[in-house]
Amino acid sequence: MTEEELMRLSEATARRRNLLISIIRGILKENYEVSREYTVSEIETAFHFRKRDIAYNLGYFFNKKDDSFVLKKKMMNEVQRIIHNQQLALGQLETAKVLFIKSFGRFYDDRKNNTNFSFDHERFRKIFSDLHPVIPILHWGMLPILLKWLMINSGRLPEDDLIAFYDHYDMLTALLNEIRGEGETMETKGDETLNKEMTFSVYTRRWGHSDDYRIERTIDGWEVHHISINGKCAKDGEGALMINLHHDGIFFPEDGVKYALSNLWDDAEDGKVTPEELQEKLQQIADWISSVEKAVGDNQPDWVNYY
Repeated sequence: MTEEELMRLSEATARRRNLLISIIRGILKENYEVSREYTVSEIETAFHFRKRDIAYNLGYFFNKKDDSFVLKKKMMNEVQRIIHNQQLALGQLETAKVLFIKSFGRFYDDRKNNTNFSFDHERFRKIFSDLHPVIPILHWGMLPILLKWLMINSGRLPEDDLIAFYDHYDMLTALLNEIRGEGETMETKGDETLNKEMTFSVYTRRWGHSDDYRIERTIDGWEVHHISINGKCAKDGEGALMINLHHDGIFFPEDGVKYALSNLWDDAEDGKVTPEELQEKLQQIADWISSVEKAVGDNQPDWVNYY
């Protein structure tokens, strides 16, 4: 990656890195040939591609061949390179794990278990320096799935410069979690909340009662259905939902609502909420809008008639 690319590493780039590692893990687990052909169903199951990944990342990794898909030549080469690195690391992996736990693991546990612990930067720098030979063995040997924000906030992918990437307490913690069986996993549970119709009931002073919207989570945002305006909107509701609310003159904390909708969409995509929880939280946002809409006119003098 170029220096400019490192400075603006995106969610999409971080996701594709994890998908690549997930493909390799799947190939190794199932003992697949790298050149094997796959159906979409196999890609979803073995490599943990979500519906959104099929829409936006399938063509990045695979070429279509009749009714199947095969890894692109460039991807095939990268997969083989990483598998080769893993094979070189496996013989030393268990020893590397022990060394890591005895050094950084002890530091981590001291900090976690002692409320009076003061972060010893000098001790941490010494530990990290001593771990330089161990980090590549652990990384290639385990091929960890990493939290996207670790990569986005660091501005780099680990495979571009392992030592530079892991030069941070949070990155080493991710390695420790992987060793202890508490690492990140590739989840497709988020697909369970896709394209399910839910209600979004909002009070409007204009009509003096609640209006029921029908809303569905899509791979790109939300789909909104209403008596007046229907259509798509972004994760934060920008589009049909916001247009409807403004059309009815509803007073609400727009920035906060957009923030809530965007975070809720992300949680649903990551499989952190069930369909029932998604419905409940959507209505909580709608109730928040309703409470502000009601409050803004409660003590307004009749003659003002501004809101």
